[in-house]
Amino acid sequence: MLEKSFTGNAFLLGDHVNTDILHPPDYFSLKKDRIASGLSKGAEDFFSRMAKDDIIVAGRNFGCGSSRESSARSFAYNGIRAIVAESFARIFFRNLTNQGIYLITCPGIAKKAVQGEPLVIDLEKLEVRSTHQGWALPCSPLPEYIKCVLKKGGLLKFLEEEIKNGPSSK
Repeated sequence: MLEKSFTGNAFLLGDHVNTDILHPPDYFSLKKDRIASGLSKGAEDFFSRMAKDDIIVAGRNFGCGSSRESSARSFAYNGIRAIVAESFARIFFRNLTNQGIYLITCPGIAKKAVQGEPLVIDLEKLEVRSTHQGWALPCSPLPEYIKCVLKKGGLLKFLEEEIKNGPSSK
C-alpha cells in the first residue's frame, strides 16, 4: 500500500553526508544483525539518539559516496520509513527506494526545519509542514515507477509480483 503521509519529529543531518558515515564498510555483511548494527557508526552515532518515529531531515546530496547495498539495507532493517532532504545522491536514492523507503526531495527543508520539531510529510498535498511553527514547503512528486515499487514494499516484492502476475499497467 502506498503511504499517504508520515509524521514524526525532525532529526537533522547536514549536507553531503556520505555512506561511510551512514553505514561504514566495516559493517558490510550478509548477516542482517551485523548490517543493522552499523547504521550511523561511521562518525557520531546519531541513530542511538533517534526516537522510533523521528524523520531524518538532511541537506544536499544525502547519501553520497559508496553504493554499497548494505548501507541502504541498514536503514530498512532499523525501521526507517521516510527521509526528507534537499537532494539525494542518485544511487543512494535508488538503493533506498529498492528497500521500500520513501525519499522525499524538499528544497529549502534544511534551513526551515528545527531539531525535534513535529513534521508531517503529506504525499497527497506534496508538502512537508511543521505542526509547531506552521510553515509548509512543497516537495517533489514521486515518479510513477517509484510509487509502484514503494506500493509493493520495495523492488524485490515488486518484481516477485510482476513475475507472478505479469507486468503491471504502470
